[in-house]
Amino acid sequence: MSQAPTPFSSAAVRNTSATGFASPRARPMLARDADSMYWMTRYIERAEHVARLLLVNSNLLIDVGDLAPAMQAMQWQSLLTVLRLPPLDAGNAPISTAVAQHLTLDAANPNSILRCLTSARENARGIRENISAEMWETLNTLHWSLRSDDLAARFEDSPDDLWRAVINGSMLFQGLTDQTLPHDQRWMFTQLAKYLERVDVTCRVLETKFAILQSAENLMMEGTIRNIHWMAVLRSCGSIEAYRRNHVGDMDPMRVALFLLLEKDFPRSVRFSISAARAAIAGIRGGIDPTGIDPAERILSRLDAQLEYAEMAEILSEGLANFLRRIQAGVYEATSAVQKVYFLH
Repeated sequence: MSQAPTPFSSAAVRNTSATGFASPRARPMLARDADSMYWMTRYIERAEHVARLLLVNSNLLIDVGDLAPAMQAMQWQSLLTVLRLPPLDAGNAPISTAVAQHLTLDAANPNSILRCLTSARENARGIRENISAEMWETLNTLHWSLRSDDLAARFEDSPDDLWRAVINGSMLFQGLTDQTLPHDQRWMFTQLAKYLERVDVTCRVLETKFAILQSAENLMMEGTIRNIHWMAVLRSCGSIEAYRRNHVGDMDPMRVALFLLLEKDFPRSVRFSISAARAAIAGIRGGIDPTGIDPAERILSRLDAQLEYAEMAEILSEGLANFLRRIQAGVYEATSAVQKVYFLH
């Protein structure tokens, strides 16, 4: 029986070409370099998601006008729920200020923007020879923009500008990764990391926001206000314009969920991201051991097939929350398999 690939031996692997001559196969990456490439990308993608969640939530509360203090606190605390962080005791400070600072500037918070970009830069610094100069310069500039002496003043003056800079910096980094790296193992690890992180956060956003917006008290809210909230869910996933091109009219909750879950051609949907992650891990495995069996590829292939053939009735029968948790469990299982096979050597 074929075994899982063991990609990080020091010797080059050789392959027999169609002509019958032995030709060298691409040299596998060192485990520590692959690990750093992977986590560098996941941390940058996570920083972008945190920045977008903060920006969208801040703008949402402006759009809907005055909210009851309890509802406003729930909206801000929901960001912590999305990021699997415990509730925050704001003390005497406004909840909006406390959560925004905690998720942006708190170096002790593993999911803050500052901590994510610091971790991304630390990983990138160890693999300078594996990434392009443009990638390093972009990440380094973004990192130091959050380490400047006037950061607190800039954040207090206009936190929206700081969050937009992080979002744009992440997108610039991704574009440079696609355009300045050969699409080899290094690039495939960045794609795998980006899409696994994207699936995880998108599922968390849907699960958390549906629990809030489908509660009995919120189902009674005015239609216009309800639409603003569902638009904010789409904006939190960078999907509002793409959704509107497909669906005109009211923001139907299940249409929003199905679009973010099952839209096959949209790069921020769960289905697209799972498919892209599966293709990336298949490419990594194929360049190392074409006849081998990769546990993460098997898991992602199952998820890909389930999403390809999923229907609304099936999701409703299982319950959206349970369906989302099942996807998240599969992603966690795939992530653990990637670490075991490719990094822990």
